[in-house]
Amino acid sequence: MSEFISYLFAIFVVTPLQAEMTQRLQGVPSQELIEAGRACISVEGPQLLRYAQDNWGWALANGLGVSVGLVDPITLLPQGNDNCRLVIQSLAVEGSRNA
Repeated sequence: MSEFISYLFAIFVVTPLQAEMTQRLQGVPSQELIEAGRACISVEGPQLLRYAQDNWGWALANGLGVSVGLVDPITLLPQGNDNCRLVIQSLAVEGSRNA
C-alpha cells in the first residue's frame, strides 16, 4: 500500500514540483540557480517520496492540495537543503517583483 501512495504522490506532487521549478527558473540568467534547482530536486524528490510513504495523511493532504492548486509544490521543499533554500529564496524575491 505504501508503494501505491508513493506512486500517486510522485504523479501528483513530485512531477508537478519538478515542472513548476523548471518553469519558474526559465529565463533566469543565473546558471548557478538552475543547477541548484536540479540538485535540490534530485536530492529532495526521493526524500519527499519516502516521507509520503511513511505519512499517508500528509501525502494525501498535500497531493490533493497541489492537484487543486491550494498548495504551491515549492513550499514542500525543505529549507535545510542549501540548494533548495537558494531556489526558494530566489523564487520568492522574483515572485514579489512580479506581484
